[in-house]
Amino acid sequence: MTNGATPIQHHGYGMHMNGMLSPGQQLHPSLLREPDPEIDHHEPSDEDAPTSDDLEQFAKQFKQRRIKLGFTQADVGLVLGTLYGNVFSQTTICRFEALQLSFKNMCKLKPLLQKWLEEADSTSGSPTSIDKIAAQGRKRKKRTGIEVTVKGALENHFLKQPKPSAQEITSLADQLQLEKEVVRVWFCNRRQEEKRMTPPGTIGPNGDFI
Repeated sequence: MTNGATPIQHHGYGMHMNGMLSPGQQLHPSLLREPDPEIDHHEPSDEDAPTSDDLEQFAKQFKQRRIKLGFTQADVGLVLGTLYGNVFSQTTICRFEALQLSFKNMCKLKPLLQKWLEEADSTSGSPTSIDKIAAQGRKRKKRTGIEVTVKGALENHFLKQPKPSAQEITSLADQLQLEKEVVRVWFCNRRQEEKRMTPPGTIGPNGDFI
């Protein structure tokens, strides 16, 4: 062990987490190998599993291309759900770009984001299904009233209390001028997202083990 980093063997690769998982969240390798069908229906094989350097380089390139093409992280998450059947929040895409997901989840998200990037690049400069989906998503967000500042307030509350009481939901809805059902559904979806992207045994946002 050097500099406090724990080497983890995964698909035959020895790696340091490089920020993909904080030291307090590192798990036994056997847990990292457990299947996680919520994220993707296939595991990378030993032959095509990327290294930590591959993931770091791809995350950097992906962020640069996404910004250049004019898409937000939320746009990417919405398009992934529409085209490939897996919806991911803006927070998840942000954590991927910042290398803050587990190595296993980074490996699973990479091929999906690679497909998105190839689709966006191949039709760059002309109207695409990706553009249309993203535009529809933005309109839908306006109708529900969940804007960036509002979502930020919800995220902050989620970090403090991921399971708010009915009274807290009512209070939040009043403060943010949202329907109570919109707030309730947002927290439900956000908890599912956190559970899906966090390996079992990891400490959740409220300090509980997931």
